[in-house]
Parts: sequence; structure tokens; C-alpha cells
Amino acid sequence: MKKILTALVVCFALITLAACSNSSNKNQSDQQAVSSMPKIDGFTYYGKVPKNPKKVVNFAYSYTGYLFQLGVDVSSYSLDYEKDSPAFGNKLKDAKKLTSEDTEAIAAQKPDLIIAFSTDKNIKQLKKIAPVLVIEYGKNDYLQMLTNLAKVFDKEDKAKEWLKNWKDKTAQAKEELKDYIPENTTFTVMDFYDKDLYLYGNNWGRGGELVYDALGYLAPQKVKDEVFKKGWYGVSQEVIGDYIGDYALLNVSDSSKNAAASLKESDVWQNIPAVQNKHILEVDENLFYFSDPMSLDAQLKSFVDAVKKANS
Repeated sequence: MKKILTALVVCFALITLAACSNSSNKNQSDQQAVSSMPKIDGFTYYGKVPKNPKKVVNFAYSYTGYLFQLGVDVSSYSLDYEKDSPAFGNKLKDAKKLTSEDTEAIAAQKPDLIIAFSTDKNIKQLKKIAPVLVIEYGKNDYLQMLTNLAKVFDKEDKAKEWLKNWKDKTAQAKEELKDYIPENTTFTVMDFYDKDLYLYGNNWGRGGELVYDALGYLAPQKVKDEVFKKGWYGVSQEVIGDYIGDYALLNVSDSSKNAAASLKESDVWQNIPAVQNKHILEVDENLFYFSDPMSLDAQLKSFVDAVKKANS
């Protein structure tokens, strides 16, 4: 009887060990699985990019929200707008702020993937630390970018689901806003950098993708002609009235609120019809800065609420 019990114990131990080994091998295999690294215009790969990265150091800050939406976490941020974005909640609470020049700090993070813009001057050093995905900004539009990143990380189902929901949400919002503003309403998207005024087109964040592309509102012709091709355009306070449409989406942050207050007190600003009609939608630039899926979802609600408030 004792021999039988001993044999059973040994057998059970072997089965348990085999199961643990298989589980360990599976987890290790998942972590080491390499992306197919699909050929995508504007994407360049250095090294074997993991399909399921566990620690991503991201310097291409425009894509932080894309990664989160696809279920890929990032362990660092390089722009305060990422950390301060209401759309990201506390996802970056424990993240470390890094620049691509901080090679020692980057290496200490032991990343299994680094993401950088193609204009980053430190790519040569970064690719010595870990595999690098380099992305050329503006090569693909904001919606295509979600699909592209999903292909890299084998998460195309998540991308398709969000894109379908986004199409439905924006159609519903546009229908809802018909009761407040005509479809041919013109918008100007703007913010401040230091004390300077900047205007934005349909591919440079600050709400441009939402207003002009997703919701289909128009820009004043002067904005189309001088801003859209470049993406952004600096103007002086003296001529800002020439660029303001029926409405303006005015991005303001803590760092620019004084400049905004100064503009609002000026005679030039007070004489603009959109100002006189109370059609200036002042929004949080921390929220409207990016055009990733998480930011867009939050921006849509904020924008609809702002339009309704302006017309209440």
C-alpha cells in the first residue's frame, strides 16, 4: 500500500511539474513572439519587434493613446500633455518621464520595445538598447494609424471594433448637433504657444481631426488656403479676426491661460463676430492636443456639450 501511495505521489508531482512547465513555456513563448512586422508606409523596424511587448518606452507621444486603446501599455512618457490628459486617466501615473537622449535611463528600464518618430536624432543609440519601431508622422491619417499599429501587434479586431463604434458615435453626434448648428457652419481651431497664436488644420491635433474630418464641419477659406497644407500656421493678434469662422475652438492650458486672457481683453478680439455671438468654445488643451482613439472619444462628448452650452 505504501508503495502504491508513493507511486501516486510521484506521478502527481510529475504531472504538476509538466503542467507548470507547459504554462511557463507558453508564457515565455507569448512574451518572445515576434511581430510579423508588416510592410507599412511610414513604418521602419530595427531589430525583432515583439508582438506582445510588456515594457514599451514611447517617444512618439502622438501614439500613446493608440497603444492604450489596443491594450499595449507604455512605461514612460515624453510630453506632459500625455501625463496630464484626462483621456488617459491614471494610466501614466507611475510612468517615468524620459527623452530619447536619456540612454542610460532608457536602458535601466529594460524595455522590450522602443517607439520613436522618424525625426528623432537618437535612433542610432536607441536601437542598441532594444528593438525600435520608427514612425513617420503624418504619413497616414489618424484613423489609418490605428489599423497600422494593430497590424504590428496582431490586434486588428480591437481596431475594427473601435472604428465601427467611432463611425456610429460621430454620426449620432452630427445628427444631434443639427438642432444647434447648420452643417455648413465654419470652425477655426486654435491655441497659443507662449504668447503666439497658432491655427490648425485637419491633421495636427487640437481637435482638428474631430471637427473637420470626423464631424465634417468646414473651415474658413483663408484657413483652408493657408493652414491645411502645412497643418499649422502662426498668426499675429492683429489679423486673427481674418481667420475666425462662425465658431472657434480655442485650446487653453495652464501655461497659456494668461495669453488667452490678454487676447480676450483686446479690441481686436472683441470685434470678431464669433466672439460677439458667444461662439468661442474654450476647451482643455490637455484633452484636445492628441487625435488618438481615447482622446477622440473624450473630445467628442466635450465638443457636443460645448456647442450646446454656447447655444443655450
